[in-house]
Amino acid sequence: MRQFVVENEKTDLNNCLVVEGKKFKYLNSVLRVQAGDMIQVRLANGILQPMTVCKIDTSAKKILLQNAGSDESSTPEFSCKIPETEYYLFQFIPKSPKLDLIVRQACECGVKNIILVDGEFCQKGNVESAKKRCCSSDERFARIITEAREQSGSPVETNVLGIMSVDEACSFWEKESEESGSIGIVMYECTAGTVAVKDAVYGDGIKKAALVVGAEGGISKAEVEALSSAGFMPVHFETNILRCETASLYGTAALQVLLSGEKNGSEKN
Repeated sequence: MRQFVVENEKTDLNNCLVVEGKKFKYLNSVLRVQAGDMIQVRLANGILQPMTVCKIDTSAKKILLQNAGSDESSTPEFSCKIPETEYYLFQFIPKSPKLDLIVRQACECGVKNIILVDGEFCQKGNVESAKKRCCSSDERFARIITEAREQSGSPVETNVLGIMSVDEACSFWEKESEESGSIGIVMYECTAGTVAVKDAVYGDGIKKAALVVGAEGGISKAEVEALSSAGFMPVHFETNILRCETASLYGTAALQVLLSGEKNGSEKN
């Protein structure tokens, strides 16, 4: 289900939502809305609200949207709900095109926070490129995330939190997972010291779930040991060797399916 995502809400005297700037161009030139059209708008508070295009002012480059009917909290056909579990992706920095794809796919899957990790096997040029994209003046990641949310209908506000060293990432997760109900796994191509993912992901009431994925060169043994000490469980998928952009999607999906299975299983019992 497509949606129009609003990051900053501005209203006029009639309490209509004012769409300006790049968002105006998107509605006017890409979606080509007309006065009277109804669209689904994801508001900044996370609610999906049906709204009517009440006025298009091309000279002022403004579009006014007005509430139309109930929001998703009282309308059952809107099925995209914010998941009970917050998902984190710790992604060792790959080449720029792959990183863009990973961010887009993670957003479509409902990952809440993406942390870019500067690891031993990450290429210097890729890290420098990622640093530029994480600058406040670079809107590339924000644009990718908005487009992914609009296409997928994700209610989750995905964030790229920036670049961390392995030690910083470990400290960050240790702090995030202090409370009970957290689980973290790191995908590792070696089998020694690893477990099957189904044995690593278990328990009810998981509030935070984290996945660590290496870059093109993988993750070093020392880094896996550091991650293990921070609470991440090394897992090995008995499948083909996966590219990093495939591994992040595959691993996220596996986490979500297993956690959903645990919840459904507990409800059946």
